[in-house]
Amino acid sequence: MSLTGAVRVVRLEDVADRPLLADLAGATDPAARYEALRSRWGALAPVDLEPGVPAWLALGHAEVAAVLRNEALFSRDSRHWRYEAERLVAWRSPTRAVLAQRDSAHDRDGAEHRRLRTPLADALDAVEDRRVRRTVDVACVSVLDRLAARGTADMVAEYAVDVPVRVLADLLGMTLADARRMHELTVVQRSGTQDAFAAAAEAEDLLAGFVAARRAEPSDDLTSALLAHPAHTNDLEVMGAVALVFATAHDAEIAWIATALQRLLTDPAFAARLHGGRISLDDALDEVARESPPLPHLRPRYALADGELGGQAIAAGDAVVPAVAAANADRAVRAADPWEQVDSRFHLTWGTGAHACPAHRTAPLITRTVVGHFLARVADLELAVAPADVVPVRSAWVRHPRELPVRFV
Repeated sequence: MSLTGAVRVVRLEDVADRPLLADLAGATDPAARYEALRSRWGALAPVDLEPGVPAWLALGHAEVAAVLRNEALFSRDSRHWRYEAERLVAWRSPTRAVLAQRDSAHDRDGAEHRRLRTPLADALDAVEDRRVRRTVDVACVSVLDRLAARGTADMVAEYAVDVPVRVLADLLGMTLADARRMHELTVVQRSGTQDAFAAAAEAEDLLAGFVAARRAEPSDDLTSALLAHPAHTNDLEVMGAVALVFATAHDAEIAWIATALQRLLTDPAFAARLHGGRISLDDALDEVARESPPLPHLRPRYALADGELGGQAIAAGDAVVPAVAAANADRAVRAADPWEQVDSRFHLTWGTGAHACPAHRTAPLITRTVVGHFLARVADLELAVAPADVVPVRSAWVRHPRELPVRFV
């Protein structure tokens, strides 16, 4: 593991005032919170995933990139986590609802990860852009027309959530009712509440029935393609792949879209740059993703051996959470002039290394189309609350506005 600066030996359990990860993600000014941690601890700071369940938070760009790229030292498989192996975290805890190992590419390393990622990559590569764009266009026009006729709306629940859920239902071959229930269960799983584990169990049951039904009656959808792929050896692996597609796309799309809408409604300078043609929609969305990552903290990696990272000694089995929101703002890589940030590709929002996001084509297409339809109507909208009253959802793993109440004028 890399060494930067003098080594400091701090055991996670010995730090008495570890901040909760959800408090950092949901802070009014998370950048200030990250900077305060960096000033005190350096590139690696102790946090709690839930009260009494500690992890390291990697804050520096170099450290986050090292953790994401080096699967020989940092594993995705939570069975390597000391708190899991020694049963130090409650079986039905909110943290286990998110981090429990599953049969998917997300939770495997090396050759096994490559085997399970191949069907995902192949299925996503086969998705036709024209079909996606048509599905998104129809959903956006239908939803916006309905909301405009009513005159008021919550642009998070009724647009930034509703449209991606409709699109996921179409791509995966789910009924809209099942996709909406999966949305509800995914939100609860990410909430950090005691209901999270039960939600995860219900989602598994829903997916088991859905995959079995799709095997009996395959169609022209991602799930059927995943079922037919020769690299999958059983339906549990297909369930893992479908769950990974749904959960990742759900979290990233909703948060990216909702945050972009928030910027357009509350930041006149940002909106003027976009409307005035000084920045393209793609570059505007890249700026949003860089400055306010939809997933501010990626799921932990687990140290496979004792070592050093960012000047801190870490122990085998420690969880290390890559804080991409902090890494993107690291002064070691970020230019002082904001104009130099346009189209910058240094950021780690979509990961890097073997586990980088495989939907590099489809995800931006969906977001660009959804935000583009909103942009065409934004002149007819006004925020119905003060910008300061827009607050983020409470979750350690996603960040976006909880609500965006608007009026059509």
